[in-house]
Amino acid sequence: MRKFIAVIFLFIILLFGLYFFISPVRNVEKLDQTASLSSLAQEKSAHATSLELNGGSPILGYRLSESDVNDYLRSYLYENDETVEGAEAELLPEHIKFYINKHVVSFMESQFVVDVTPNAENGKLVLKVNSVHLGRMPIPMSLVWDRLNIDESSDVTVDKDMNEITLLNNLPDSISFEQADTTDEYINLSASVTIDSLRDIINIAPYLIPKDIQRNLSQKLNLFGQ
Repeated sequence: MRKFIAVIFLFIILLFGLYFFISPVRNVEKLDQTASLSSLAQEKSAHATSLELNGGSPILGYRLSESDVNDYLRSYLYENDETVEGAEAELLPEHIKFYINKHVVSFMESQFVVDVTPNAENGKLVLKVNSVHLGRMPIPMSLVWDRLNIDESSDVTVDKDMNEITLLNNLPDSISFEQADTTDEYINLSASVTIDSLRDIINIAPYLIPKDIQRNLSQKLNLFGQ
C-alpha cells in the first residue's frame, strides 16, 4: 500500500513538473475573427508607409508598431492554423518574441515561445529563428522544422539549414527589401522600388495604395477610356 501511495505521489509530482515546464509563460489574447491579411495591409499602409526620392530608386519605408505586428500575426494564424488558440508578439531591441498557445496534449494548455531576428537578405524579408521553447523547455530546431506545416503555395518559405523563414515571397520582383530592424516599439522596414515600366506600377499598386483610392483611379481610367 505504501509503495502504491509513493507511486501516485511521484506521478503527481511529475505531472506538476511537466505542467510547470510547458505551461504558458505569458498571458496572450485569444484568436478571434479578424481582418484578412490583404485588408490589413490596405488599412495600415496609409499611416505606416513613407516614401523617399533621392535621385535613385524610390525607397519605401514601413513602420509597424507592436499592435500592428499582433494584428498581422493573429490574422495569419487565424487563416492558416486552426489549432492555435491565442498569440502575441513582443517587440524587443533587435529581436521579436512570439507567444503562441496550443494544446500539445488535450488536457493541458501549452505555449510555444519563438525568438526571431528580422533581417533583409538578398532583397527578401527574413526571420532568423534564434530559439524555440515549449513553455520553459527548449526545443531542438530539427524537431521544430519537422513539425512545422507550411503550405508550399504560400508566400512563406523555410531554410532549415540556416534556421530562417523568408516572408512575402509573392511580392513583385521590383520591390527589394533593404533594411529590417526592431526596437521595443517598432519594426522598421525599408525597400527599394524599381519602376521600369507601367507594368511595375500596376504590380506594386495593390500593396501601396488604399482600396478606396484604387477604386477612384479605376473609375476615372474607365471614364477616360470611354
